[in-house]
Amino acid sequence: MDHGIPEEFREIKLLTRRFVERELLPYEAEVDRTGVLPLDLRRSLCKRAVEAGLFAFNMPASAGGPGLPRLAQVLIREELGKVGMALSDTVSRPPYALTFCNPEQRPRFLEPALNADKHWAFALTEPQAGSDVFAMQTRALPDGDTYRLNGTKHFISHGEHADFVIVIARVPEGHGAAGMTAFLVERDTPGFRIGRTHPKMGWRGYPLNELVFEDAMVPESNRLGMIGQGLEVAMSNINDARMGVAAHCVGMAQRALDCAVEHARTRIAFGRPIGQIQGLQSMLAEMALAIEQSRSLLYAVARAMELPGDHRASVSMAKLSATEMAGRVADQAVQVLGGAGYVAESPVEMIYRDVRAFRIGEGTSEIQKNQIARGLLGKELFA
Repeated sequence: MDHGIPEEFREIKLLTRRFVERELLPYEAEVDRTGVLPLDLRRSLCKRAVEAGLFAFNMPASAGGPGLPRLAQVLIREELGKVGMALSDTVSRPPYALTFCNPEQRPRFLEPALNADKHWAFALTEPQAGSDVFAMQTRALPDGDTYRLNGTKHFISHGEHADFVIVIARVPEGHGAAGMTAFLVERDTPGFRIGRTHPKMGWRGYPLNELVFEDAMVPESNRLGMIGQGLEVAMSNINDARMGVAAHCVGMAQRALDCAVEHARTRIAFGRPIGQIQGLQSMLAEMALAIEQSRSLLYAVARAMELPGDHRASVSMAKLSATEMAGRVADQAVQVLGGAGYVAESPVEMIYRDVRAFRIGEGTSEIQKNQIARGLLGKELFA
C-alpha cells in the first residue's frame, strides 16, 4: 500500500534495511542460541551504526542529533523490528532525558552518548513502583554538595554495561511529582552496584538488571534538571517511546508474516503447497490485514505528532493496536509453520517469545486504554 512516504524517507528506510541485513542479521541465530551479545561486538556494532548515520536517530537537532520527523523515525524503527531485540538495540536511541543536560554536562554525558563513546541506562522502575511511579522508594538526601542515594531499581535495560545511569529519586524538598529529581550516576560511583540480572522469557542477549544504591554519593553537578523536575525528565519522551514500540512491533509482525508466507509457498503436504489450503489462505489474509491496519494508524499518528495539540490518546491507540496485533500475528505464524514454528530453528519462535514484552513496556495495554478513555471523557473528569 502506498502511504505517500517522501522519497528521502524511503532512502532512510532502505539504508536501515541494508544495515539490518548486512550488519545485524548474521549474528542473530548465535545471540538467540547463547543468550549473549558480547560487549565488544555490541560496541563495535554501535560504532558501525554511528558511521552509517543511524545511531541516535531519535535525537533533536538542538541536542546534536539529526532532528528527523516522527515518520522517518518510525520507518527506521520498523526495519529494526525485523531483527532480534539485542541486535536491533545496537542502533541505539539515547534517552531524550539527556536533552536536560546543562552546558557543563553535555560534553560529559550527552555528546559521548550521541557518538557511542559512552553507554547509558535509564532507571525509573522499582520492585514496588512500575506504572505507579508515585510509589517510588529511592531517596536522594542532600549531604553538603552531594546527594546520598538509597534504593533499588529493577528491569533496567543494559544496567550492567552502562557507563552512567539516569536515576529518578525522591528528594525531601517536595511530595508527589515535586519530590522527584533526576541524577546522572556514573558507573564507578561508590555505593552503586549492579544487582542480579533478571532471567526472562525472551529478548536473549538483552540484559535487564537490578541496580542497587547504598549511600551512593552523587555530586550536585550530576543532578539532571531542576529539583522536582524528575517526572518531567522521565516522561519527556514517553510519546515518542511508545511510537517506537509500535513501529518495532509492526516490523516484527511483518517478518513473522513473511516467514509464514514463504513456508506456505514451499511446504508440501498431501502433494501440494500448503498455501493452496483455503484455511491457511484466510489466516495469512487476516495477518496481512491486521499489520496494514496497525501500520496505517502508526503512520497517521506519526504525521499528526508534527502538528500542535495533545497527541497522548492517539499515541496510545497506535501502541495498543500494534503491540496487541503483533502478538496475534506471531501466534498465527507459529500455527502456519506448525512444528517448524515451535522449534528454535525459525525466527518465528524467537518473535513469539520476544513480542510479548511490548504489551508491558512503555505502559501496559491497560494503561494505554486508560489514556484513550481519558481523551474521550475529558481530563476534568479525572482532576
